[in-house]
Amino acid sequence: MNIDELVDETLESVSKIDKVKAPPFFKDKVLNRMAQQTEKSNEGIHYLDWFTPKYQAAALICFVLLNTAVLLSNTDDSYSENVSDFADVYGITKSDSDTYLY
Repeated sequence: MNIDELVDETLESVSKIDKVKAPPFFKDKVLNRMAQQTEKSNEGIHYLDWFTPKYQAAALICFVLLNTAVLLSNTDDSYSENVSDFADVYGITKSDSDTYLY
Protein backbone atom coordinates (compact mmCIF):
# COMPACT_ATOMS: atom_id res chain seq x y z
CA MET A 1 0.00 0.00 0.00
CA ASN A 2 2.84 2.35 0.77
CA ILE A 3 4.24 1.95 -2.76
CA ASP A 4 0.85 2.70 -4.32
CA GLU A 5 0.62 5.93 -2.34
CA LEU A 6 4.13 6.96 -3.43
CA VAL A 7 3.25 6.34 -7.07
CA ASP A 8 0.07 8.39 -6.76
CA GLU A 9 1.96 11.27 -5.10
CA THR A 10 4.60 11.21 -7.83
CA LEU A 11 2.01 11.33 -10.59
CA GLU A 12 0.20 14.21 -8.88
CA SER A 13 3.45 16.18 -8.50
CA VAL A 14 4.20 15.72 -12.21
CA SER A 15 0.80 17.12 -13.14
CA LYS A 16 1.55 20.29 -11.14
CA ILE A 17 4.61 21.20 -13.24
CA ASP A 18 4.04 24.33 -15.33
CA LYS A 19 4.85 24.44 -19.01
CA VAL A 20 8.06 26.29 -19.84
CA LYS A 21 7.75 29.09 -22.36
CA ALA A 22 10.81 29.34 -24.61
CA PRO A 23 11.50 32.26 -26.92
CA PRO A 24 10.54 31.75 -30.56
CA PHE A 25 13.12 29.95 -32.75
CA PHE A 26 15.12 28.97 -29.65
CA LYS A 27 15.83 25.49 -30.99
CA ASP A 28 17.09 26.84 -34.34
CA LYS A 29 19.41 29.32 -32.61
CA VAL A 30 20.89 26.64 -30.38
CA LEU A 31 21.43 24.22 -33.26
CA ASN A 32 23.10 26.95 -35.35
CA ARG A 33 25.47 27.82 -32.50
CA MET A 34 26.38 24.17 -32.02
CA ALA A 35 27.09 23.80 -35.74
CA GLN A 36 29.30 26.92 -35.72
CA GLN A 37 31.30 25.64 -32.75
CA THR A 38 31.97 22.29 -34.43
CA GLU A 39 33.08 24.09 -37.61
CA LYS A 40 35.46 26.30 -35.60
CA SER A 41 36.91 23.33 -33.76
CA ASN A 42 37.46 21.45 -37.05
CA GLU A 43 39.15 24.46 -38.64
CA GLY A 44 41.83 24.59 -35.96
CA ILE A 45 43.16 21.05 -36.53
CA HIS A 46 45.45 21.42 -39.53
CA TYR A 47 49.04 20.56 -38.72
CA LEU A 48 50.61 19.84 -42.09
CA ASP A 49 48.43 21.67 -44.60
CA TRP A 50 51.49 23.27 -46.17
CA PHE A 51 53.06 19.83 -46.88
CA THR A 52 51.36 19.41 -50.24
CA PRO A 53 52.26 16.64 -52.72
CA LYS A 54 54.69 19.03 -54.43
CA TYR A 55 56.68 19.38 -51.20
CA GLN A 56 56.32 15.70 -50.43
CA ALA A 57 57.94 14.79 -53.74
CA ALA A 58 60.78 17.27 -53.15
CA ALA A 59 61.36 15.89 -49.63
CA LEU A 60 61.39 12.32 -50.95
CA ILE A 61 63.95 13.20 -53.62
CA CYS A 62 66.17 14.96 -51.07
CA PHE A 63 65.89 11.99 -48.73
CA VAL A 64 66.86 9.50 -51.44
CA LEU A 65 69.79 11.64 -52.63
CA LEU A 66 71.08 12.11 -49.10
CA ASN A 67 70.89 8.40 -48.35
CA THR A 68 72.65 7.41 -51.58
CA ALA A 69 75.41 9.97 -50.91
CA VAL A 70 75.94 8.55 -47.41
CA LEU A 71 75.95 4.97 -48.65
CA LEU A 72 78.44 5.74 -51.41
CA SER A 73 80.78 7.71 -49.16
CA ASN A 74 80.77 5.12 -46.41
CA THR A 75 83.14 2.31 -47.37
CA ASP A 76 83.71 -0.92 -45.51
CA ASP A 77 87.16 0.18 -44.32
CA SER A 78 85.99 3.47 -42.90
CA TYR A 79 83.01 1.75 -41.31
CA SER A 80 85.15 -0.76 -39.46
CA GLU A 81 87.53 2.01 -38.37
CA ASN A 82 84.64 4.11 -37.12
CA VAL A 83 83.16 1.18 -35.22
CA SER A 84 86.46 0.28 -33.59
CA ASP A 85 87.08 3.94 -32.65
CA PHE A 86 83.59 4.12 -31.18
CA ALA A 87 84.16 0.92 -29.20
CA ASP A 88 87.49 2.20 -27.88
CA VAL A 89 86.02 5.50 -26.76
CA TYR A 90 83.18 3.90 -24.84
CA GLY A 91 85.20 0.97 -23.54
CA ILE A 92 83.20 -1.77 -25.14
CA THR A 93 86.04 -3.46 -26.98
CA LYS A 94 86.38 -7.16 -26.52
CA SER A 95 89.72 -8.40 -25.32
CA ASP A 96 90.96 -11.79 -24.31
CA SER A 97 91.43 -10.76 -20.69
CA ASP A 98 87.86 -9.48 -20.31
CA THR A 99 85.46 -12.15 -19.19
CA TYR A 100 82.07 -11.44 -17.81
CA LEU A 101 80.84 -14.52 -16.06
CA TYR A 102 78.51 -13.66 -13.27
